[in-house]
Amino acid sequence: MGSALNQCIIRIHEEHHALEDYQGGVPRWCNGCGDNAILAAMQRLCSEENLAPENTVFVSGIGCSSRLPHYRKTYGFHSLHGRAFPVAEGIKMARPDLNVFVSTGDGDCCSIGAAHWIHAIRYNMNLTVILHDNHVYGLTKKQASPTSPRGLKTYSPEPVPLGKTEGFNAKET
Repeated sequence: MGSALNQCIIRIHEEHHALEDYQGGVPRWCNGCGDNAILAAMQRLCSEENLAPENTVFVSGIGCSSRLPHYRKTYGFHSLHGRAFPVAEGIKMARPDLNVFVSTGDGDCCSIGAAHWIHAIRYNMNLTVILHDNHVYGLTKKQASPTSPRGLKTYSPEPVPLGKTEGFNAKET
């Protein structure tokens, strides 16, 4: 009986994953970007929950937040803009044993991917979603996003009147 207990303790000790087991490439986000803190928190979470890197998948769309899978030593899938949820759902249906995370930004999730997000909630799949909401499209240098507060000064062009294509200038008066 003592031998079986020792084997169990040894196996538990061997299966622990340190923080370094999840650290991938060097992040290339801007200094002070909140995505750095999210990455560090996700690495800590995976280590504390002892999620095996080989059983963990991070799925992302397009934008600054979607670089997260590249900086991890887990499986990752960089999908099309706004399509992280359908890809993550497919992975979870095919491999329900995997820990599936979705890393998405406010534009990726709340704009082009909004319908997919709503359907993912309806399907009630066991996914963990990290929504990086910085209230602007950071990758395009501060354009307004769906979560931008009203009145926020951004670099977004004025809306183009329907049908007007000639001589368009974002600063037209």
